[in-house]
Amino acid sequence: MQHIPLVSVICTCHNQGSYVLQALDSVLEQSYPAVEIYIIDNGSSDGSKKLISDWIKQHGEQIPIMHRYYERPVNYCQAFNAALKSINGHYLIDLAADDFLHPQHISRALEQLQGSGAKVYFCNALLLYPDGSQQPFYPARHAGNIPQGGVFSAVVQKYVISSVTLVMDASSLLKEGGYDEDLSYEDFDILVRMSRKYPFVYGDFTGVFKRELPGSLSTQQYQVKHSALLPSTFRVCEKIYDMLEGKEEKEALRFRLLHETKHALASANFKVAGQFLKLYRKFSPISLHYILFRLWHTCRLDISNLYSYWTKSKSL
Repeated sequence: MQHIPLVSVICTCHNQGSYVLQALDSVLEQSYPAVEIYIIDNGSSDGSKKLISDWIKQHGEQIPIMHRYYERPVNYCQAFNAALKSINGHYLIDLAADDFLHPQHISRALEQLQGSGAKVYFCNALLLYPDGSQQPFYPARHAGNIPQGGVFSAVVQKYVISSVTLVMDASSLLKEGGYDEDLSYEDFDILVRMSRKYPFVYGDFTGVFKRELPGSLSTQQYQVKHSALLPSTFRVCEKIYDMLEGKEEKEALRFRLLHETKHALASANFKVAGQFLKLYRKFSPISLHYILFRLWHTCRLDISNLYSYWTKSKSL
């Protein structure tokens, strides 16, 4: 056991009492023998804190456990970074309390990480929907097109890596300063910063089960007129601009900026849409898409009701 790298799981819960015990049990049930868990209750008001406390009392002798209870919700990145400074693991998993792990998730990840020299592992996830349906993050048709190694351009261009499946080298994440506490969400930013410096390795395995729940953070990216997440997306794009090296990376950022501009305009988040357009022009020539989006931004054509209906119908 002394020669097996310790893996730390940071599990954060906010009003996820219906799911948190399954998340915690999935850590306890890992086939990998060297695991510790740091549990955060981020100001829950639904009884999650008691469920966590009872679970700790029941399983405290089976696995090393640390915990912290916040009286009121704090910034997710801030809560995570506080835990990051206290863990002991060589590797790290960020587990949301409404997701859960396959029993072999950590074992499979460590095999790939130690065999490849990569600093970040990712795999497939099974997305679970409220109506009982499910689908893999990577359908079978994408099996041969999943990026590995230097994935920076791929990460910049589109959402190609399921962040919930990441197993990261903890010291590398600490070198990068952990999560950016000035942002509203962390996954796009940490994928960008880690992929800029470190190789990624993919495991052809479904290691995480992710619930797609109404009202979750991921569903609020393009919230009509008042997105709290789009300004953070713009800030990450500004960071990417300062990191760019070569034509391929510039093309990737151009694609991302036009994509985010389109959805910002359609959701009537006009201020941040203008910021995306301004950043695009800093390094890109005028294109037809840019002209059309610029006109849309100038006239403030509000189609957000149609956009909201379209996005809801897609999720049904």
